[in-house]
Amino acid sequence: MLPYIKVGRVKKGSAALNRSLLRLIPLCYALLSLAACASGLRVQGSVDGQAIQTRVDSEVARYYLENYLAGKRTDPQLDARIDRAYQSAKGDVPDRDELKRLSDEFSVDFAALYLADKIARVPANRRFHSLFDQMYESTGAGLRQGHVQLPAAAAEYDVLFVPTYLYTRFMARGASLHEPREALEKVGFKCYFVETRDDGPIESNAELVANAIRARAKDGRRLIIITASKSSSEVALALTKLGAAGTHHVAAWINAMGALQGTPLVDDNVLPELEWIVGKVDPAGGISMSTATSRPRFASFRVPSPVFVVNVIAIPTSGSVTFRGRRGYYPMLKHGPNDGMVLLADTLYPGGVTLAQLGSDHFLANREIDVFTIALVTTVIRWLESPAPAVTASP
Repeated sequence: MLPYIKVGRVKKGSAALNRSLLRLIPLCYALLSLAACASGLRVQGSVDGQAIQTRVDSEVARYYLENYLAGKRTDPQLDARIDRAYQSAKGDVPDRDELKRLSDEFSVDFAALYLADKIARVPANRRFHSLFDQMYESTGAGLRQGHVQLPAAAAEYDVLFVPTYLYTRFMARGASLHEPREALEKVGFKCYFVETRDDGPIESNAELVANAIRARAKDGRRLIIITASKSSSEVALALTKLGAAGTHHVAAWINAMGALQGTPLVDDNVLPELEWIVGKVDPAGGISMSTATSRPRFASFRVPSPVFVVNVIAIPTSGSVTFRGRRGYYPMLKHGPNDGMVLLADTLYPGGVTLAQLGSDHFLANREIDVFTIALVTTVIRWLESPAPAVTASP
């Protein structure tokens, strides 16, 4: 995760001034939040059974969610324009360029909702989401009762967590993936953790990840790898370099909100220069997340096909972005729909299945993370153990 934004430099020599500015930062964000919440059109609807009640940035986005997707076509001219968007689509799921074009033609929220609908139209994605919903309900009930029933095959799987950017710093809440690890360990999974350099470049961290994956091959158990944001690129690169021979024990890779093609926040210098708060940061780590560096690297990724890939993508609208997510969301609007840290299309690895979380942003703050994690891992295991898992699907 990339949990900060640039707020400017402060001259040294005035501790009182520094403290005053620190007190002003939350106030500025609060004012931004109030302004954002006060604007937009109220809307409620659903995409493939995922209900959302929020605000959107345009009348066309409101109509699309409440009318078009619900089958209530009451505006022939607008219906025809939306129909043309579907008819001109180049693939099952829109890429970054198509989402930017839709943002310019309609609105950013329209493009985000359109992406959610296109993901849901892929049969494998729909089946996976349906199974996940079942697992989420049963997991929640099990945790409330004090016992979660895991699939019998769960005893054959271990989980490897790879933390994300600045995970050792006190401001980077959630970057260490501690809560998901703790949740899985409590219900009986054996979890491992890769100690990467928290500010290190993707390339050097990928070597550490590759070593950790090799180490897990010795015990003969199946491995599920979980990543988020920056660490998704580190794992994709490690799996590519290891190839089929070095990943025979890797059953699945869960790529959550992966910064696979970098983030414009680095390009636009929106990420912070707050070393006076978080300590010294290796600039090479930030550069490795630039789109100029990340997009060519993404094109080189070749995750071995036996590895089942699950993309978890958060798809917020402008009215559902959290206080934390807004810090990156608004600066990136000029590039199209994003989750507050990464452009939406840039989080997806081709193949496998995609689990969309409508109304969530990069930090999944509106999800019960323990229930979500356990349900997701058990869904992956049930999918892998089914007679015909049908893993060949577009993202």
